[in-house]
Amino acid sequence: MSNSTTDNLVANLNTATFWINRIIPVISIVFGTFGNLFNIIIFTRRSLCNNPCSIYFLAGSIANFFVMYVALLTRYLATSWNLDPAATNMIWCKIRYFLIYPPLCLVLWFVVLASIDRFFLSSHNVRLRQLSSLSVARKAIIITTVFMFLINIHVFVFARSVIINGIPNCTILPNEYVVFFNFFVRIVSCILPLTLMCIFGILTIINVRMVGNRVISQDNNMRNERLRSNDRQLIIMLLLQILIVFIFVGPWTLINMYNSIAVTILNQKFSTSEQAIYDFLFNLFRMLYYINPSIGFYIYTLSGPRFRIELKHCIKCGLKFTLTAMGLLQCLSLRIQRTLLDENQMCNKNTSLTKKGGRNTIHPDRPQTYVNNTSIV
Repeated sequence: MSNSTTDNLVANLNTATFWINRIIPVISIVFGTFGNLFNIIIFTRRSLCNNPCSIYFLAGSIANFFVMYVALLTRYLATSWNLDPAATNMIWCKIRYFLIYPPLCLVLWFVVLASIDRFFLSSHNVRLRQLSSLSVARKAIIITTVFMFLINIHVFVFARSVIINGIPNCTILPNEYVVFFNFFVRIVSCILPLTLMCIFGILTIINVRMVGNRVISQDNNMRNERLRSNDRQLIIMLLLQILIVFIFVGPWTLINMYNSIAVTILNQKFSTSEQAIYDFLFNLFRMLYYINPSIGFYIYTLSGPRFRIELKHCIKCGLKFTLTAMGLLQCLSLRIQRTLLDENQMCNKNTSLTKKGGRNTIHPDRPQTYVNNTSIV
């Protein structure tokens, strides 16, 4: 390859890398904020909040916010606009690192917990099905969150604000710890959760296929039928999310393991063109990794009919409230007014049923025997 061709390749790759770091984070934050906000609203609605899988999705959406605004936004401001207070402030540098990595781990580990829950629910074993409950989900979320912060506390100790080649940086020191840190982060936040997702995803598919061949008893009521329908949709949503996670997180995991072994340990040297290619792929895969917390809402919308119904209800309720507050409702046609009013009555009915607490009301704190002891079809 001639020098001019090499120079053009390096220049083009550097330009592409620059725009990847400049554009993709903004798009990811905008769409991710909208999507995760709707996730939180929808998964707290009465029809979904009593399902343990929805609780895991809700917890994952909250963790996504931390990733977008603590990890992605601060990185974007530092790399694109040179706005990095952590580079000159030791305390903020330590806090930033400590607040980045536990949520990064939790984003994938909540998907793992959801896949384990779906495996339990689809199992033929009654005792395993009983583990798919709200109480177990809440305990698992709390324990996992505390555990992830505890095992990442060493990051707070070794994060340093230093000057490298005359430029302030917030980084990890010393170099001996960097090797351990690179392997630790990739194993805990990528390799291990991806492996468990794959295992329990496959086991869930096997369980669902086996249960699909069983005959349903005739004494099941409509509520159990609807419940199994919701659970099947949540399984489909989860399996599609696992597939997307592999697509977006897998390349980042591979290039980081290559970086840890070839670059950090073996001290491999690159030519100018090889360095440009490596930097381009590294930044591209990193942005794909950060896109993952932003697309959950769109995965659920495409794959979950029940999720789309709840989304429509939320939009209609919000539109009705906004138009009423602004005094614009009477300006609409009677048909549209009637549609919005009917939707508002449905929202009020759901709220009143939740508050009334009658014998048919679902109580989140009580184990739902019909959830755990009935197989999915």
